[in-house]
This record gives sequence, structure tokens and C-alpha cells, in this order.
Amino acid sequence: MKYCFLIFFISYSLIFVTSCTPQKSESQETPQTEQSADEVHSLNDYAYSDTLMQGSHKVVYTITSQPDDELPVVVDEDGVKYKDNRYKLLIVKDGKTLFERSFTKADFKSMLSSDFQKYGIMDGLRFNHAEEGKLYYNTCVSYPDSDMSCPFILTIGPDGSYTITPDTSLDEEDCPPAAPETTQA
Repeated sequence: MKYCFLIFFISYSLIFVTSCTPQKSESQETPQTEQSADEVHSLNDYAYSDTLMQGSHKVVYTITSQPDDELPVVVDEDGVKYKDNRYKLLIVKDGKTLFERSFTKADFKSMLSSDFQKYGIMDGLRFNHAEEGKLYYNTCVSYPDSDMSCPFILTIGPDGSYTITPDTSLDEEDCPPAAPETTQA
């Protein structure tokens, strides 16, 4: 009985000591690979279409985007390269094309600081709302892989004309003061 108690005590002590000592654990992190100097990052292609009723008019809009090889590559302050994007907006009202145009960062140039012109990419185009015959879209130019952006409102008139204005509702400190709006027919 004495030996059983001694064996039990030693076994329990060994279990206790091994469970309380720090253990080396294998890291779950994946090793970072060095980025190739020629590697160029890009967003995925995107396509979205939706239908809405504007009074008695049926409006179908389609937004597509893709990284564009014809646009200059943006190189951030760390030397990481990114393809800029081209967004296309097609609006069909009652079966007839009301608006069709592609947009790039160059369309916002007069409203961007020199840093956003150099380091930013066009980073989105989304429907916001319809009001008084106009269609409102949100878009932005942003630094890749960051939350720094300059938001804009793209307004499409009932005649197919459009305006681009800075979106001041978000109070972005990173954007320069609002420049005159860009209007096109």
C-alpha cells in the first residue's frame, strides 16, 4: 500500500509539473514571402446590375469594374505596385440607353490633392438613391489597402448629363477642400 501511494504521488507530481511548465508551441503564422519587385496588385473584376422604378419609368443600371492595364501603375510610399481601376456605368431607362460612360481617377483629378493623384486608385462605384428624376452614386479615390479615401457623389440627370462633386457628408480630413464641381453633358 505504501508503494501504491508513493507511485500515485510521483505520477501525480510529474503530471502536475509537466502541465505547469511553459511549453513551446508551434507557430500558426504563415511565413511572409518577399514581394517580387515586379508584382503588381489589383482588385478583382466586379459586375453588378439592379432594377428600380423611378416614377413610372423602369431603370436598369449596371456597374462593372476591372483593373486596367492601360492606366498608369500606382506605386505607394513603400514601393508596392497597384493597378488602377476603370469603372463603367450603364443606365437603361425604359429600354433606351440613358447614360454609358467609363470613369477613372483622372475624372477626379481637379478635386484631388497631389498625394491622392499620385498614390490613389479609383476604388468603388455604388448606387445611393434616386430623387427628383436624378440618380445618385457614391464613388471614391483611395490609397490601396488603407481606409484613407476621398469620396465623391456622381449625379446623373434625367437627360443623361452628369456632375461629380466631393461628398462632404463624411467630413474626410484626408481630402483637400472642395474644388468646383465637374459637370458634363
